[in-house]
Amino acid sequence: RTGGEEDPAIVSAVDSTNPETFVNVLERAQELNDPRGIMLTGWQAFNRMMGGGIRRGECILTSALQHNFKTGSSLSLFWHLAFFNKPWMIDEKKKPMMVRISFEDPLELNIPFLYRNIYENLTLEKADLSLPASAMAEYVIKNMSRNGYHIRMLHVNPSEWTYLDLLDYTNALEAQGFEVHVLMCDYLNMLPKTGLDSTGPTGANIRELFRRVRNHYSARRTTFITPHQLST
Repeated sequence: RTGGEEDPAIVSAVDSTNPETFVNVLERAQELNDPRGIMLTGWQAFNRMMGGGIRRGECILTSALQHNFKTGSSLSLFWHLAFFNKPWMIDEKKKPMMVRISFEDPLELNIPFLYRNIYENLTLEKADLSLPASAMAEYVIKNMSRNGYHIRMLHVNPSEWTYLDLLDYTNALEAQGFEVHVLMCDYLNMLPKTGLDSTGPTGANIRELFRRVRNHYSARRTTFITPHQLST
């Protein structure tokens, strides 16, 4: 880089010769506690536990043993965040988006679960999964997009990606004019640890994976959520 170029690693800075930089930091501090930036879930006790809800830029790790509804609870949370919240834009020129990437279950399992979960919670009646696929798809899209969010869901083979591919994917979305409010990965730890330190103690490369992903999305005010399987 030349002397006039910005260093992409510097997230924020203040300079006494430029009072505006201090103003910008104070404005961002006010934004952190602005109730518009707190996203509600459909679980009232969960909202209380989180101090009112989930904030933009937080990293949330939901850990549980095997077969304890980690994927189910994260899918439920995904539609809650789109259904109960109106997008609070940092950049008004962009379009709000929520992204969920599955490194395990295919979309053929996730989408019917979403339909059943949304339908049964809103109507208190049993969902009919024999309906035409187009009708179920329309119902899911209508409810998840009702506040203006663009919804993107992917099933990715984790053997073909690294954490850098994950960062590149969402960077490309930003370049396309989207502001990613929520990124959910099921599960982040399934990504290969390529490029991460594997010489430290057991689990060091896993910690480094989570640290790098958290740092990237925290700087962009993207809430990152991922389940994590605990060992017995």
